[in-house]
Amino acid sequence: MMNMKKVLTLVLAGCMVFGLAGCEKEKATSAADSADNESGKSDAEITIGYSFPGSNNEFWGTNALNSAKQAAEALGFKLIADDCNYDQAEQVSDVDSMISSGIDALVLAPQDASVCAGITAACKAADIPVVIIDRWPGDDLKAGEDYVCFIGPDDEQAGYDIAMSLIDSGCKNLLGVGGVQGTSVGEGRKAGLDKALKENPDVKLLQYEYAGDTWDDGDKAFRNLYQAHPEVDGVWCFNDSMALASVNILKEEGKLDTVKVGGMDLLSNSVESMETKELWFSTGGHYMEAGFGAVVAYDVAKGVEYNGPAKVQMSLLCVDQNNVGDFKEQFLDKEQSYDWAGASRAEDPDAEYNFNLILE
Repeated sequence: MMNMKKVLTLVLAGCMVFGLAGCEKEKATSAADSADNESGKSDAEITIGYSFPGSNNEFWGTNALNSAKQAAEALGFKLIADDCNYDQAEQVSDVDSMISSGIDALVLAPQDASVCAGITAACKAADIPVVIIDRWPGDDLKAGEDYVCFIGPDDEQAGYDIAMSLIDSGCKNLLGVGGVQGTSVGEGRKAGLDKALKENPDVKLLQYEYAGDTWDDGDKAFRNLYQAHPEVDGVWCFNDSMALASVNILKEEGKLDTVKVGGMDLLSNSVESMETKELWFSTGGHYMEAGFGAVVAYDVAKGVEYNGPAKVQMSLLCVDQNNVGDFKEQFLDKEQSYDWAGASRAEDPDAEYNFNLILE
């Protein structure tokens, strides 16, 4: 699993500082002892809820969750985190329980947009601000009214980058292993694939299947797709879990030397797979959205008015077999800590919300 202290270089209005874990913790502890929000609660009494789709993949269960935990530790608030096992009804129930427990703000990574209206309405009735991450809640809900803001990746660009990494490497016959149909992330990444195909009419999409999120979803979908289209030379995958499942099948078939696979999330085992010349490409770093969302939720709970963009679309980093060594040396092999307290306007009134991922 990727050590979350070994993160990508991140810029928050050019003022984020790495390597300040000790100072950051001391600062947050001091704030917890002395700072009161408008309701009179100290930092240590502030509770942020975090509801997310599932814990059985590294992106949600380890990387994103750890970023939220690190923000909580740095800023001194209590974090209540619960995954919904990819079930909409369970997510609604989970959040109801969080509201009953007395959370002061919520970070919501929705299973899909269908849960957002009910959850935001329930939170609004309880005067609980909501920051939505990763999956767009739809245009019917309004930032600043129904929720604070949205923070997520530029999914269309990510889907495009995955496709172009395959096309630029010579792939002409693609299979698509998609995400959850109807979700902003699933449809956004597919839109990026469609854009790349439109720009390259000589490339064929042999078949596309909405599959889900997990390794098992990818394994099932790609086994069927490959059986129907053994002539494939490039596999576009919604995420790394399904990409690595596809790589595993191609290894079983002895075809990995003739078929390239691309995915999204930059999981630790994806980096290892690229190093061993198996997985071809991955883009990511957006697991930090959970920590960023927690910072904004904390600030609003402290009475600080959010003044950043209503919709933050994070740019992502692109890594393939050719540059994975440089990527690992520059970022993953270095012990780094993110200055979450420095990202908070409650801690630093001069901080500006502008979350970007930068690979130097």
